Parts: sequence; structure tokens; C-alpha cells
Amino acid sequence: MLRGEALKGYPEEIGRWLWALQQVRVHTLSLVKGMDQRTLEWQGPRGDENSIATLLYHIAIVEMDWLYMDIHEGALPERLKGELPFPFITNGKLTVVRGVTLEDAIARLNSTRRIFLDDIATMSIADWRRPRSPKNEDYAVTPEWVAFHLVEHEAGHGFQISAVKSRAARFFAG
Repeated sequence: MLRGEALKGYPEEIGRWLWALQQVRVHTLSLVKGMDQRTLEWQGPRGDENSIATLLYHIAIVEMDWLYMDIHEGALPERLKGELPFPFITNGKLTVVRGVTLEDAIARLNSTRRIFLDDIATMSIADWRRPRSPKNEDYAVTPEWVAFHLVEHEAGHGFQISAVKSRAARFFAG
């Protein structure tokens, strides 16, 4: 039977969103399972597209950005700078990520997800729904909406990863 379930250890309402977040991550990881470095770093036939390595990094840094910049209305903690060493954007585009193994990319995704889940575990339903107004932004956001957005964000990039993977396979096959 296909049905959603609340992630254990969270209030039911919060746990359902976190379950969805985890399901989309399972899908992302299934797309890259066993991927070789050449495919991971392929940037399209002209070398100007986002690689899968870049997209995996982007998924991780966006998750931490929403957690710390928006939910906590602050900045990325110093302790995470080593785990997220590349800038978010370079020259108006996602920073190109090279030289990162699939295992390291997956470890980063696992680590940032654990940080997100552990942080949310301390929230009440009232806090889950409390709007925040991030610095230098003209919007208010709730953690509930952030969870929705992260599901949508990663699912969209999952489609992109799948497309890049297929095109890379055809390109390398010759």
C-alpha cells in the first residue's frame, strides 16, 4: 500500500512533512547510486551546464540556507563552513563543484539532513507555524512552508539529475 506516514519522533503534523522530505531524498540517492566520477561532473556537451555534483551540493547548501538564514533568521554557523566550502553562487550561477566524490556528496547530504531533522525535532506545532522575517528580505516564512519548499526544490532537481544522467550516458556511449 502506498501512503504517507509521519516520521517517528515528531508531532504528527510535522512528521508528515519530514517524511515527505525523506522520501524525496531516497529518490535523489537512488538516482546517483553507483554513479562514476565522469558522469557526476559532466556539464553537458558544451561544458556549460550544472553537473550532478553541483546539483547535489546545491541541494545541501539550500537546505542549510533555509534552516539558518530563514528559520533561525541568522547566518550559517561557522561549524558548517568546512562542510559547505563552496560559495552558493559564483558569477551569477551555481558554483561549479569538481573533485568531490559521490561518497563525499552523499555524506554531505546525509549530514545536512541530520542537522535539519535534529533542529526541527525541538519545535512545537506553534513554532512550526510561527512566521519568521529573515534579515534583508521582504517576506515572512514558516518552517512548515520551508519543509514544503525543500520537498519541491529537491524533487525538481531530482528530475534535472535524472535528465543529466541520461544525457551523459548517451554522450559517453558515443
